[in-house]
Amino acid sequence: MLGIDPGEDAIGPLASVEVSDGRGFDAADSGELVALVDSSYAATSAIAVGDTIDVAGSDVEVVGIVASTSDSADTAANVYLPLETAQELAGVEDVLSTVYVQADSASAIDSVQAALSDELPDATVSSQSDLASTVSGSLSSANEMITNLGTWLSIIVLAVAVMISVLFTISGVTRRTREFGTLKAIGWSNGRVVRQVAGESMVQGLIGGAAGLVLGLVGILLINVIQPTISAAAETPSGMGGPGGGMGGPTGGGGGGMFETAQATDIVLSAPLTPWVLFAAVGLAVLGGLVAGMFGGWRAARLSPAEALRSVA
Repeated sequence: MLGIDPGEDAIGPLASVEVSDGRGFDAADSGELVALVDSSYAATSAIAVGDTIDVAGSDVEVVGIVASTSDSADTAANVYLPLETAQELAGVEDVLSTVYVQADSASAIDSVQAALSDELPDATVSSQSDLASTVSGSLSSANEMITNLGTWLSIIVLAVAVMISVLFTISGVTRRTREFGTLKAIGWSNGRVVRQVAGESMVQGLIGGAAGLVLGLVGILLINVIQPTISAAAETPSGMGGPGGGMGGPTGGGGGGMFETAQATDIVLSAPLTPWVLFAAVGLAVLGGLVAGMFGGWRAARLSPAEALRSVA
């Protein structure tokens, strides 16, 4: 629930709603047991104009139903009460939590904010730019965290992929004991065996990288053709618009929330084609194959002709 000044609706929570049924507040409602109810909450709770709702043990008459002026936004509260009524029911007379202030022009915001800070040193005075900076800072921190997480996950996945490649290569070399033992028996040096296995593994890595490149290009093409869309909404100060924006600061209780959800924005997803990323992916695939081949070649070089003869027998 939210207590508000019934005579002021130019700024504040009521500036972003409109009456869909009944009537809104007027100055005569100050201290009266009347309320405005959000349309969604009214529908869910089967509340209509003229009904009474229980607030802190008192029967409060619903005089109006309000809805957000934005199709995809929520109102600041489910129930609005006149400020004096809310203070009396809460037992906190002459206490406020939020005061909304609107400057005459954008150029006057800084001076008004400074004056309010001087007059109310214990209050937090915030302008729209301050709130926007806070949101931007939070988004920047979240983006940095996601980037770092993605980097470490990529490193871990790459390391695991190389390890699996090494294990498969060593397993393949073990199955080819007869072949490599025979090659060593006819005079192949350890270095030549290592180069043979490493070369085979590198070619396999190149083939795998090329296949992954083709699949990646197909995926990018599909995303850019389908163009999937998501909706995103940002929280903005409720009722703090106007020629010069608005400011608000907590000074006690009975005011309520300062934010509402802004209208959602459709974001079309696309997958950019970055050549260096493609070359890096193929290069990593080849490098992984080469590393796996070096380990496999080292294992093959340790085989002796005697093992090959036992395998034939």
